[in-house]
Amino acid sequence: MGPKNSAPLSPSGSVHPTSIVAPGVQFGPDCEIGPFCNFEGRVTAGERNRFAVGVAIGGEPMDTKYGGEDTEVRMGSGNTFFEYSTVHRASGMGRATIIGDDNFIMAYVHVAHNCRIGNGCVITNGVQLAGYVELGDRANIGGLAGIHQFCRIGELAMVGACSYVNKDIPPYMLAAGNPCCVRGLNSVGLRRAGIGEPVLAALRTAYRTIYRAGLNLAQALSTIEADLLPASAPGRGQEQLEELARFIRSSTRGIELRSARQEQEEL
Repeated sequence: MGPKNSAPLSPSGSVHPTSIVAPGVQFGPDCEIGPFCNFEGRVTAGERNRFAVGVAIGGEPMDTKYGGEDTEVRMGSGNTFFEYSTVHRASGMGRATIIGDDNFIMAYVHVAHNCRIGNGCVITNGVQLAGYVELGDRANIGGLAGIHQFCRIGELAMVGACSYVNKDIPPYMLAAGNPCCVRGLNSVGLRRAGIGEPVLAALRTAYRTIYRAGLNLAQALSTIEADLLPASAPGRGQEQLEELARFIRSSTRGIELRSARQEQEEL
């Protein structure tokens, strides 16, 4: 006798008979659950989510402080989870691991407890997100990258394959390496996202201000807010510069200030 699936599923969705779905799991319309998936704890999923073979969602957090308190996984719609990816529920009473909409999560990715993933992110094979990691909208994480707990990856930032990240990566930047360093603007990703040349020009100036002008972070941030932002306009980098400044000011882990130039000098 095969496993029982007790969670409600819309008539337009499908669940493979080998999968296990606990009573606390709820799916929206048009979700597809493939073979040998496991959903446990309290999980809420929107519509059109697709789970390939062996996906495990809602497992107990690997946190020594977790004491069985009621926590959950919440995800939006249109997400794709490839083979054997895992997402753990949160640690801490009433808290949640949160995944937004339209994310593309490839094989063997692990999303640990209390992570927050935005919308439209690409997380490539074998990436490991430790507890409390945050990914901004449309972030792109290369294969086999490891991200330290409490780190944040900004909007439209890209982290290269096999990188080790232990500081916050600002929005719109390209970072890679072990240890990780910022190597420039994520120009290809920005253009693919429809970002035009006026915005790219403003972000290039901000990048040079932070990583090439010889300023400390406080001085660079002051220059961005006092000089670059007043000279910008909506549609010409204002929104992106505001997000960059907000991200830096809200960092508690610390911003990754190592750059490719510094890496070359050390070599």
